[in-house]
Amino acid sequence: MEDWVKEVKNHWNRVSDSDWYMSLRTEEKISRLQENPTVAFHPVVYELIKKYMGEIRGKNILLPSSGDNHVAFAFAIMGARVTSADISERQLENAKEIAERIGLDIEFICDDTMKLEHIKDNAYDLVYTSNGTLSWIGDLTGMYKNINRVLKDQGYYFMYDIHPFNRPFSGEAWKEPKIIKSYHDVMPDFHWRMQDIVNANVMAGLYISELAELPAVDASFWFTYDEFINKSQDDLANINDWNKNPMSALPAWLALISKKARMEYGG
Repeated sequence: MEDWVKEVKNHWNRVSDSDWYMSLRTEEKISRLQENPTVAFHPVVYELIKKYMGEIRGKNILLPSSGDNHVAFAFAIMGARVTSADISERQLENAKEIAERIGLDIEFICDDTMKLEHIKDNAYDLVYTSNGTLSWIGDLTGMYKNINRVLKDQGYYFMYDIHPFNRPFSGEAWKEPKIIKSYHDVMPDFHWRMQDIVNANVMAGLYISELAELPAVDASFWFTYDEFINKSQDDLANINDWNKNPMSALPAWLALISKKARMEYGG
């Protein structure tokens, strides 16, 4: 596992300066976030955040595997006290540069999401993991146990990631679904199933509050960055209509909300 973690760190340090990530840091993208921080979230996920968290201002929020940090910026713009944690120093350096430029006070910590060794116990109202986190996590239960540890009593964990039902398919837009692997072939790519995610939450002592299975909201879900930038508007029209793009009949995203139980004191 140690070698795997080093490999992950090196991978994301390299990828952080790729064309794809640079495209997420343009002045246009960051200005759009400043004007409307809700664009960092799937619309349904944002409604769930409002439902469970209420007022964001003043809340302590941790973002393990913070990646492009759009969600970190969004929560900070909304007035939260944000800690951004990622295994990649380069990702954090790039995010810190943007945060300083636009005047956001975000704490950046280099840490392994499975361990959260540099994160305080019982410190956060919300821990939020976003798209792409789970496929790099080798110890799912360990991650959730540490998320439980750093949450305050009655604090919430929000997960937003690729829906596991997508994993068996090649995912080619406009084509009939083509099975390329068994749903139960979790390894070697950490393609966790619904049962793995739910059971790991329960074993870690988190209480599941709600699940939401969500459609794609834009065409970028269906293509790599290089493919997407070469598509015309005609190529992308109606791509989330399952009658035209059969793959869109499957749920694209999974949102899970779980809660830390209240600690009981007394003799």
